[in-house]
Amino acid sequence: MNLAMDIDNLRLRFKTALLILPIFFIPIYLGGVYFKIALICVSTLFFYELITIINNAERKVATALYFCFLCLSLFILKIAPDVAFGICLAALVVGSILIKLVYRVNFWFQAIIGYSYLSFLVFYQIRLQGNPTDGLISIFLVILIAVISDSFGYFGGQLFGRKKIFPYISPNKTLEGTLFAFFTPAIFIFFLALIFEVDFNNSIIYIFISIMALGAILGDLIGSYFKRNFNVKNSSNLLPGHGGLLDRMDSIVGVGIFFIILDQITRNNSYENILYFWR
Repeated sequence: MNLAMDIDNLRLRFKTALLILPIFFIPIYLGGVYFKIALICVSTLFFYELITIINNAERKVATALYFCFLCLSLFILKIAPDVAFGICLAALVVGSILIKLVYRVNFWFQAIIGYSYLSFLVFYQIRLQGNPTDGLISIFLVILIAVISDSFGYFGGQLFGRKKIFPYISPNKTLEGTLFAFFTPAIFIFFLALIFEVDFNNSIIYIFISIMALGAILGDLIGSYFKRNFNVKNSSNLLPGHGGLLDRMDSIVGVGIFFIILDQITRNNSYENILYFWR
C-alpha cells in the first residue's frame, strides 16, 4: 500500500514538475523585466506561505513592512547597482532592529520578513547584476546544485539511511542521506564536465560546489525548522505532490546565499571570479 502511494505521489510530482518548469525557467532565461516580475511574484508567495504558517497576529504590519523593504530595494538596485546588495543588507539589519524596538514582536515575525526579502535580494543579485550570460549560468548552477543535493540526499537516505541526524528538526533525515546530499553535487558535476568536455582545471571549484551543497542542506533544515515549529507538513498545497514554494525553494535559497558569500569572498582575493568557471 505504501509503495503504491509512493508511486502515485511520484507520478503527481512529475506531472506538476512538467507544468511548472516552463513557468519558472522562461523568466529566468529571458532575464530583465520578465525575471524581475517573476522574482517579485515568487518571493511574495514565499512570504505569504510563511506568514500563513506562523499565523502571526500582526500579519498586516508584516505585509506592509515586507513590501516596504521590497520597494526600497528595487529603488536602490536601480540607482546604485554596484553597492546595492550591501546597502540592502544593511537596511534589512537596521530595519529588523527597529521593528523589534517599535513593535516588540517575536523572532518569527522578523524571520519571515528577512527570509522572504533575502530570497528576493539573493536571486536578483545572481541573475541581474553583472554580465547577463554569467548571471544566467550562475542561477542555473545554483538550481542544479540544489536539485542534485535534494534528490541524491532523498534517495541516499531511503536506500542506505540508518542513523537519524536531526531528529528534532527533520525526523526523516539520516546521516547517510546527508552525506549523499553533501558529496554528490561535486561528483555529478565532475562527470558532467567530462561528458561535455568542459575544462575545470582548478580543483577549488569542486570545493566551492560542496560548500554550496552544504547551503542546500542548511536551507532544507531551515525550512523544516519553520514547519516543525508550527506543526505543518507542507508549507501549502500550491504545487500538488510537492507541497508549497518553501518545500521546493528552501534548499535553492540556501545554495543561493552560499553562492553570494563565496562570490563576494573570491572577488576580493587571488581567486577573483573563480565561481564563474565557464570563462
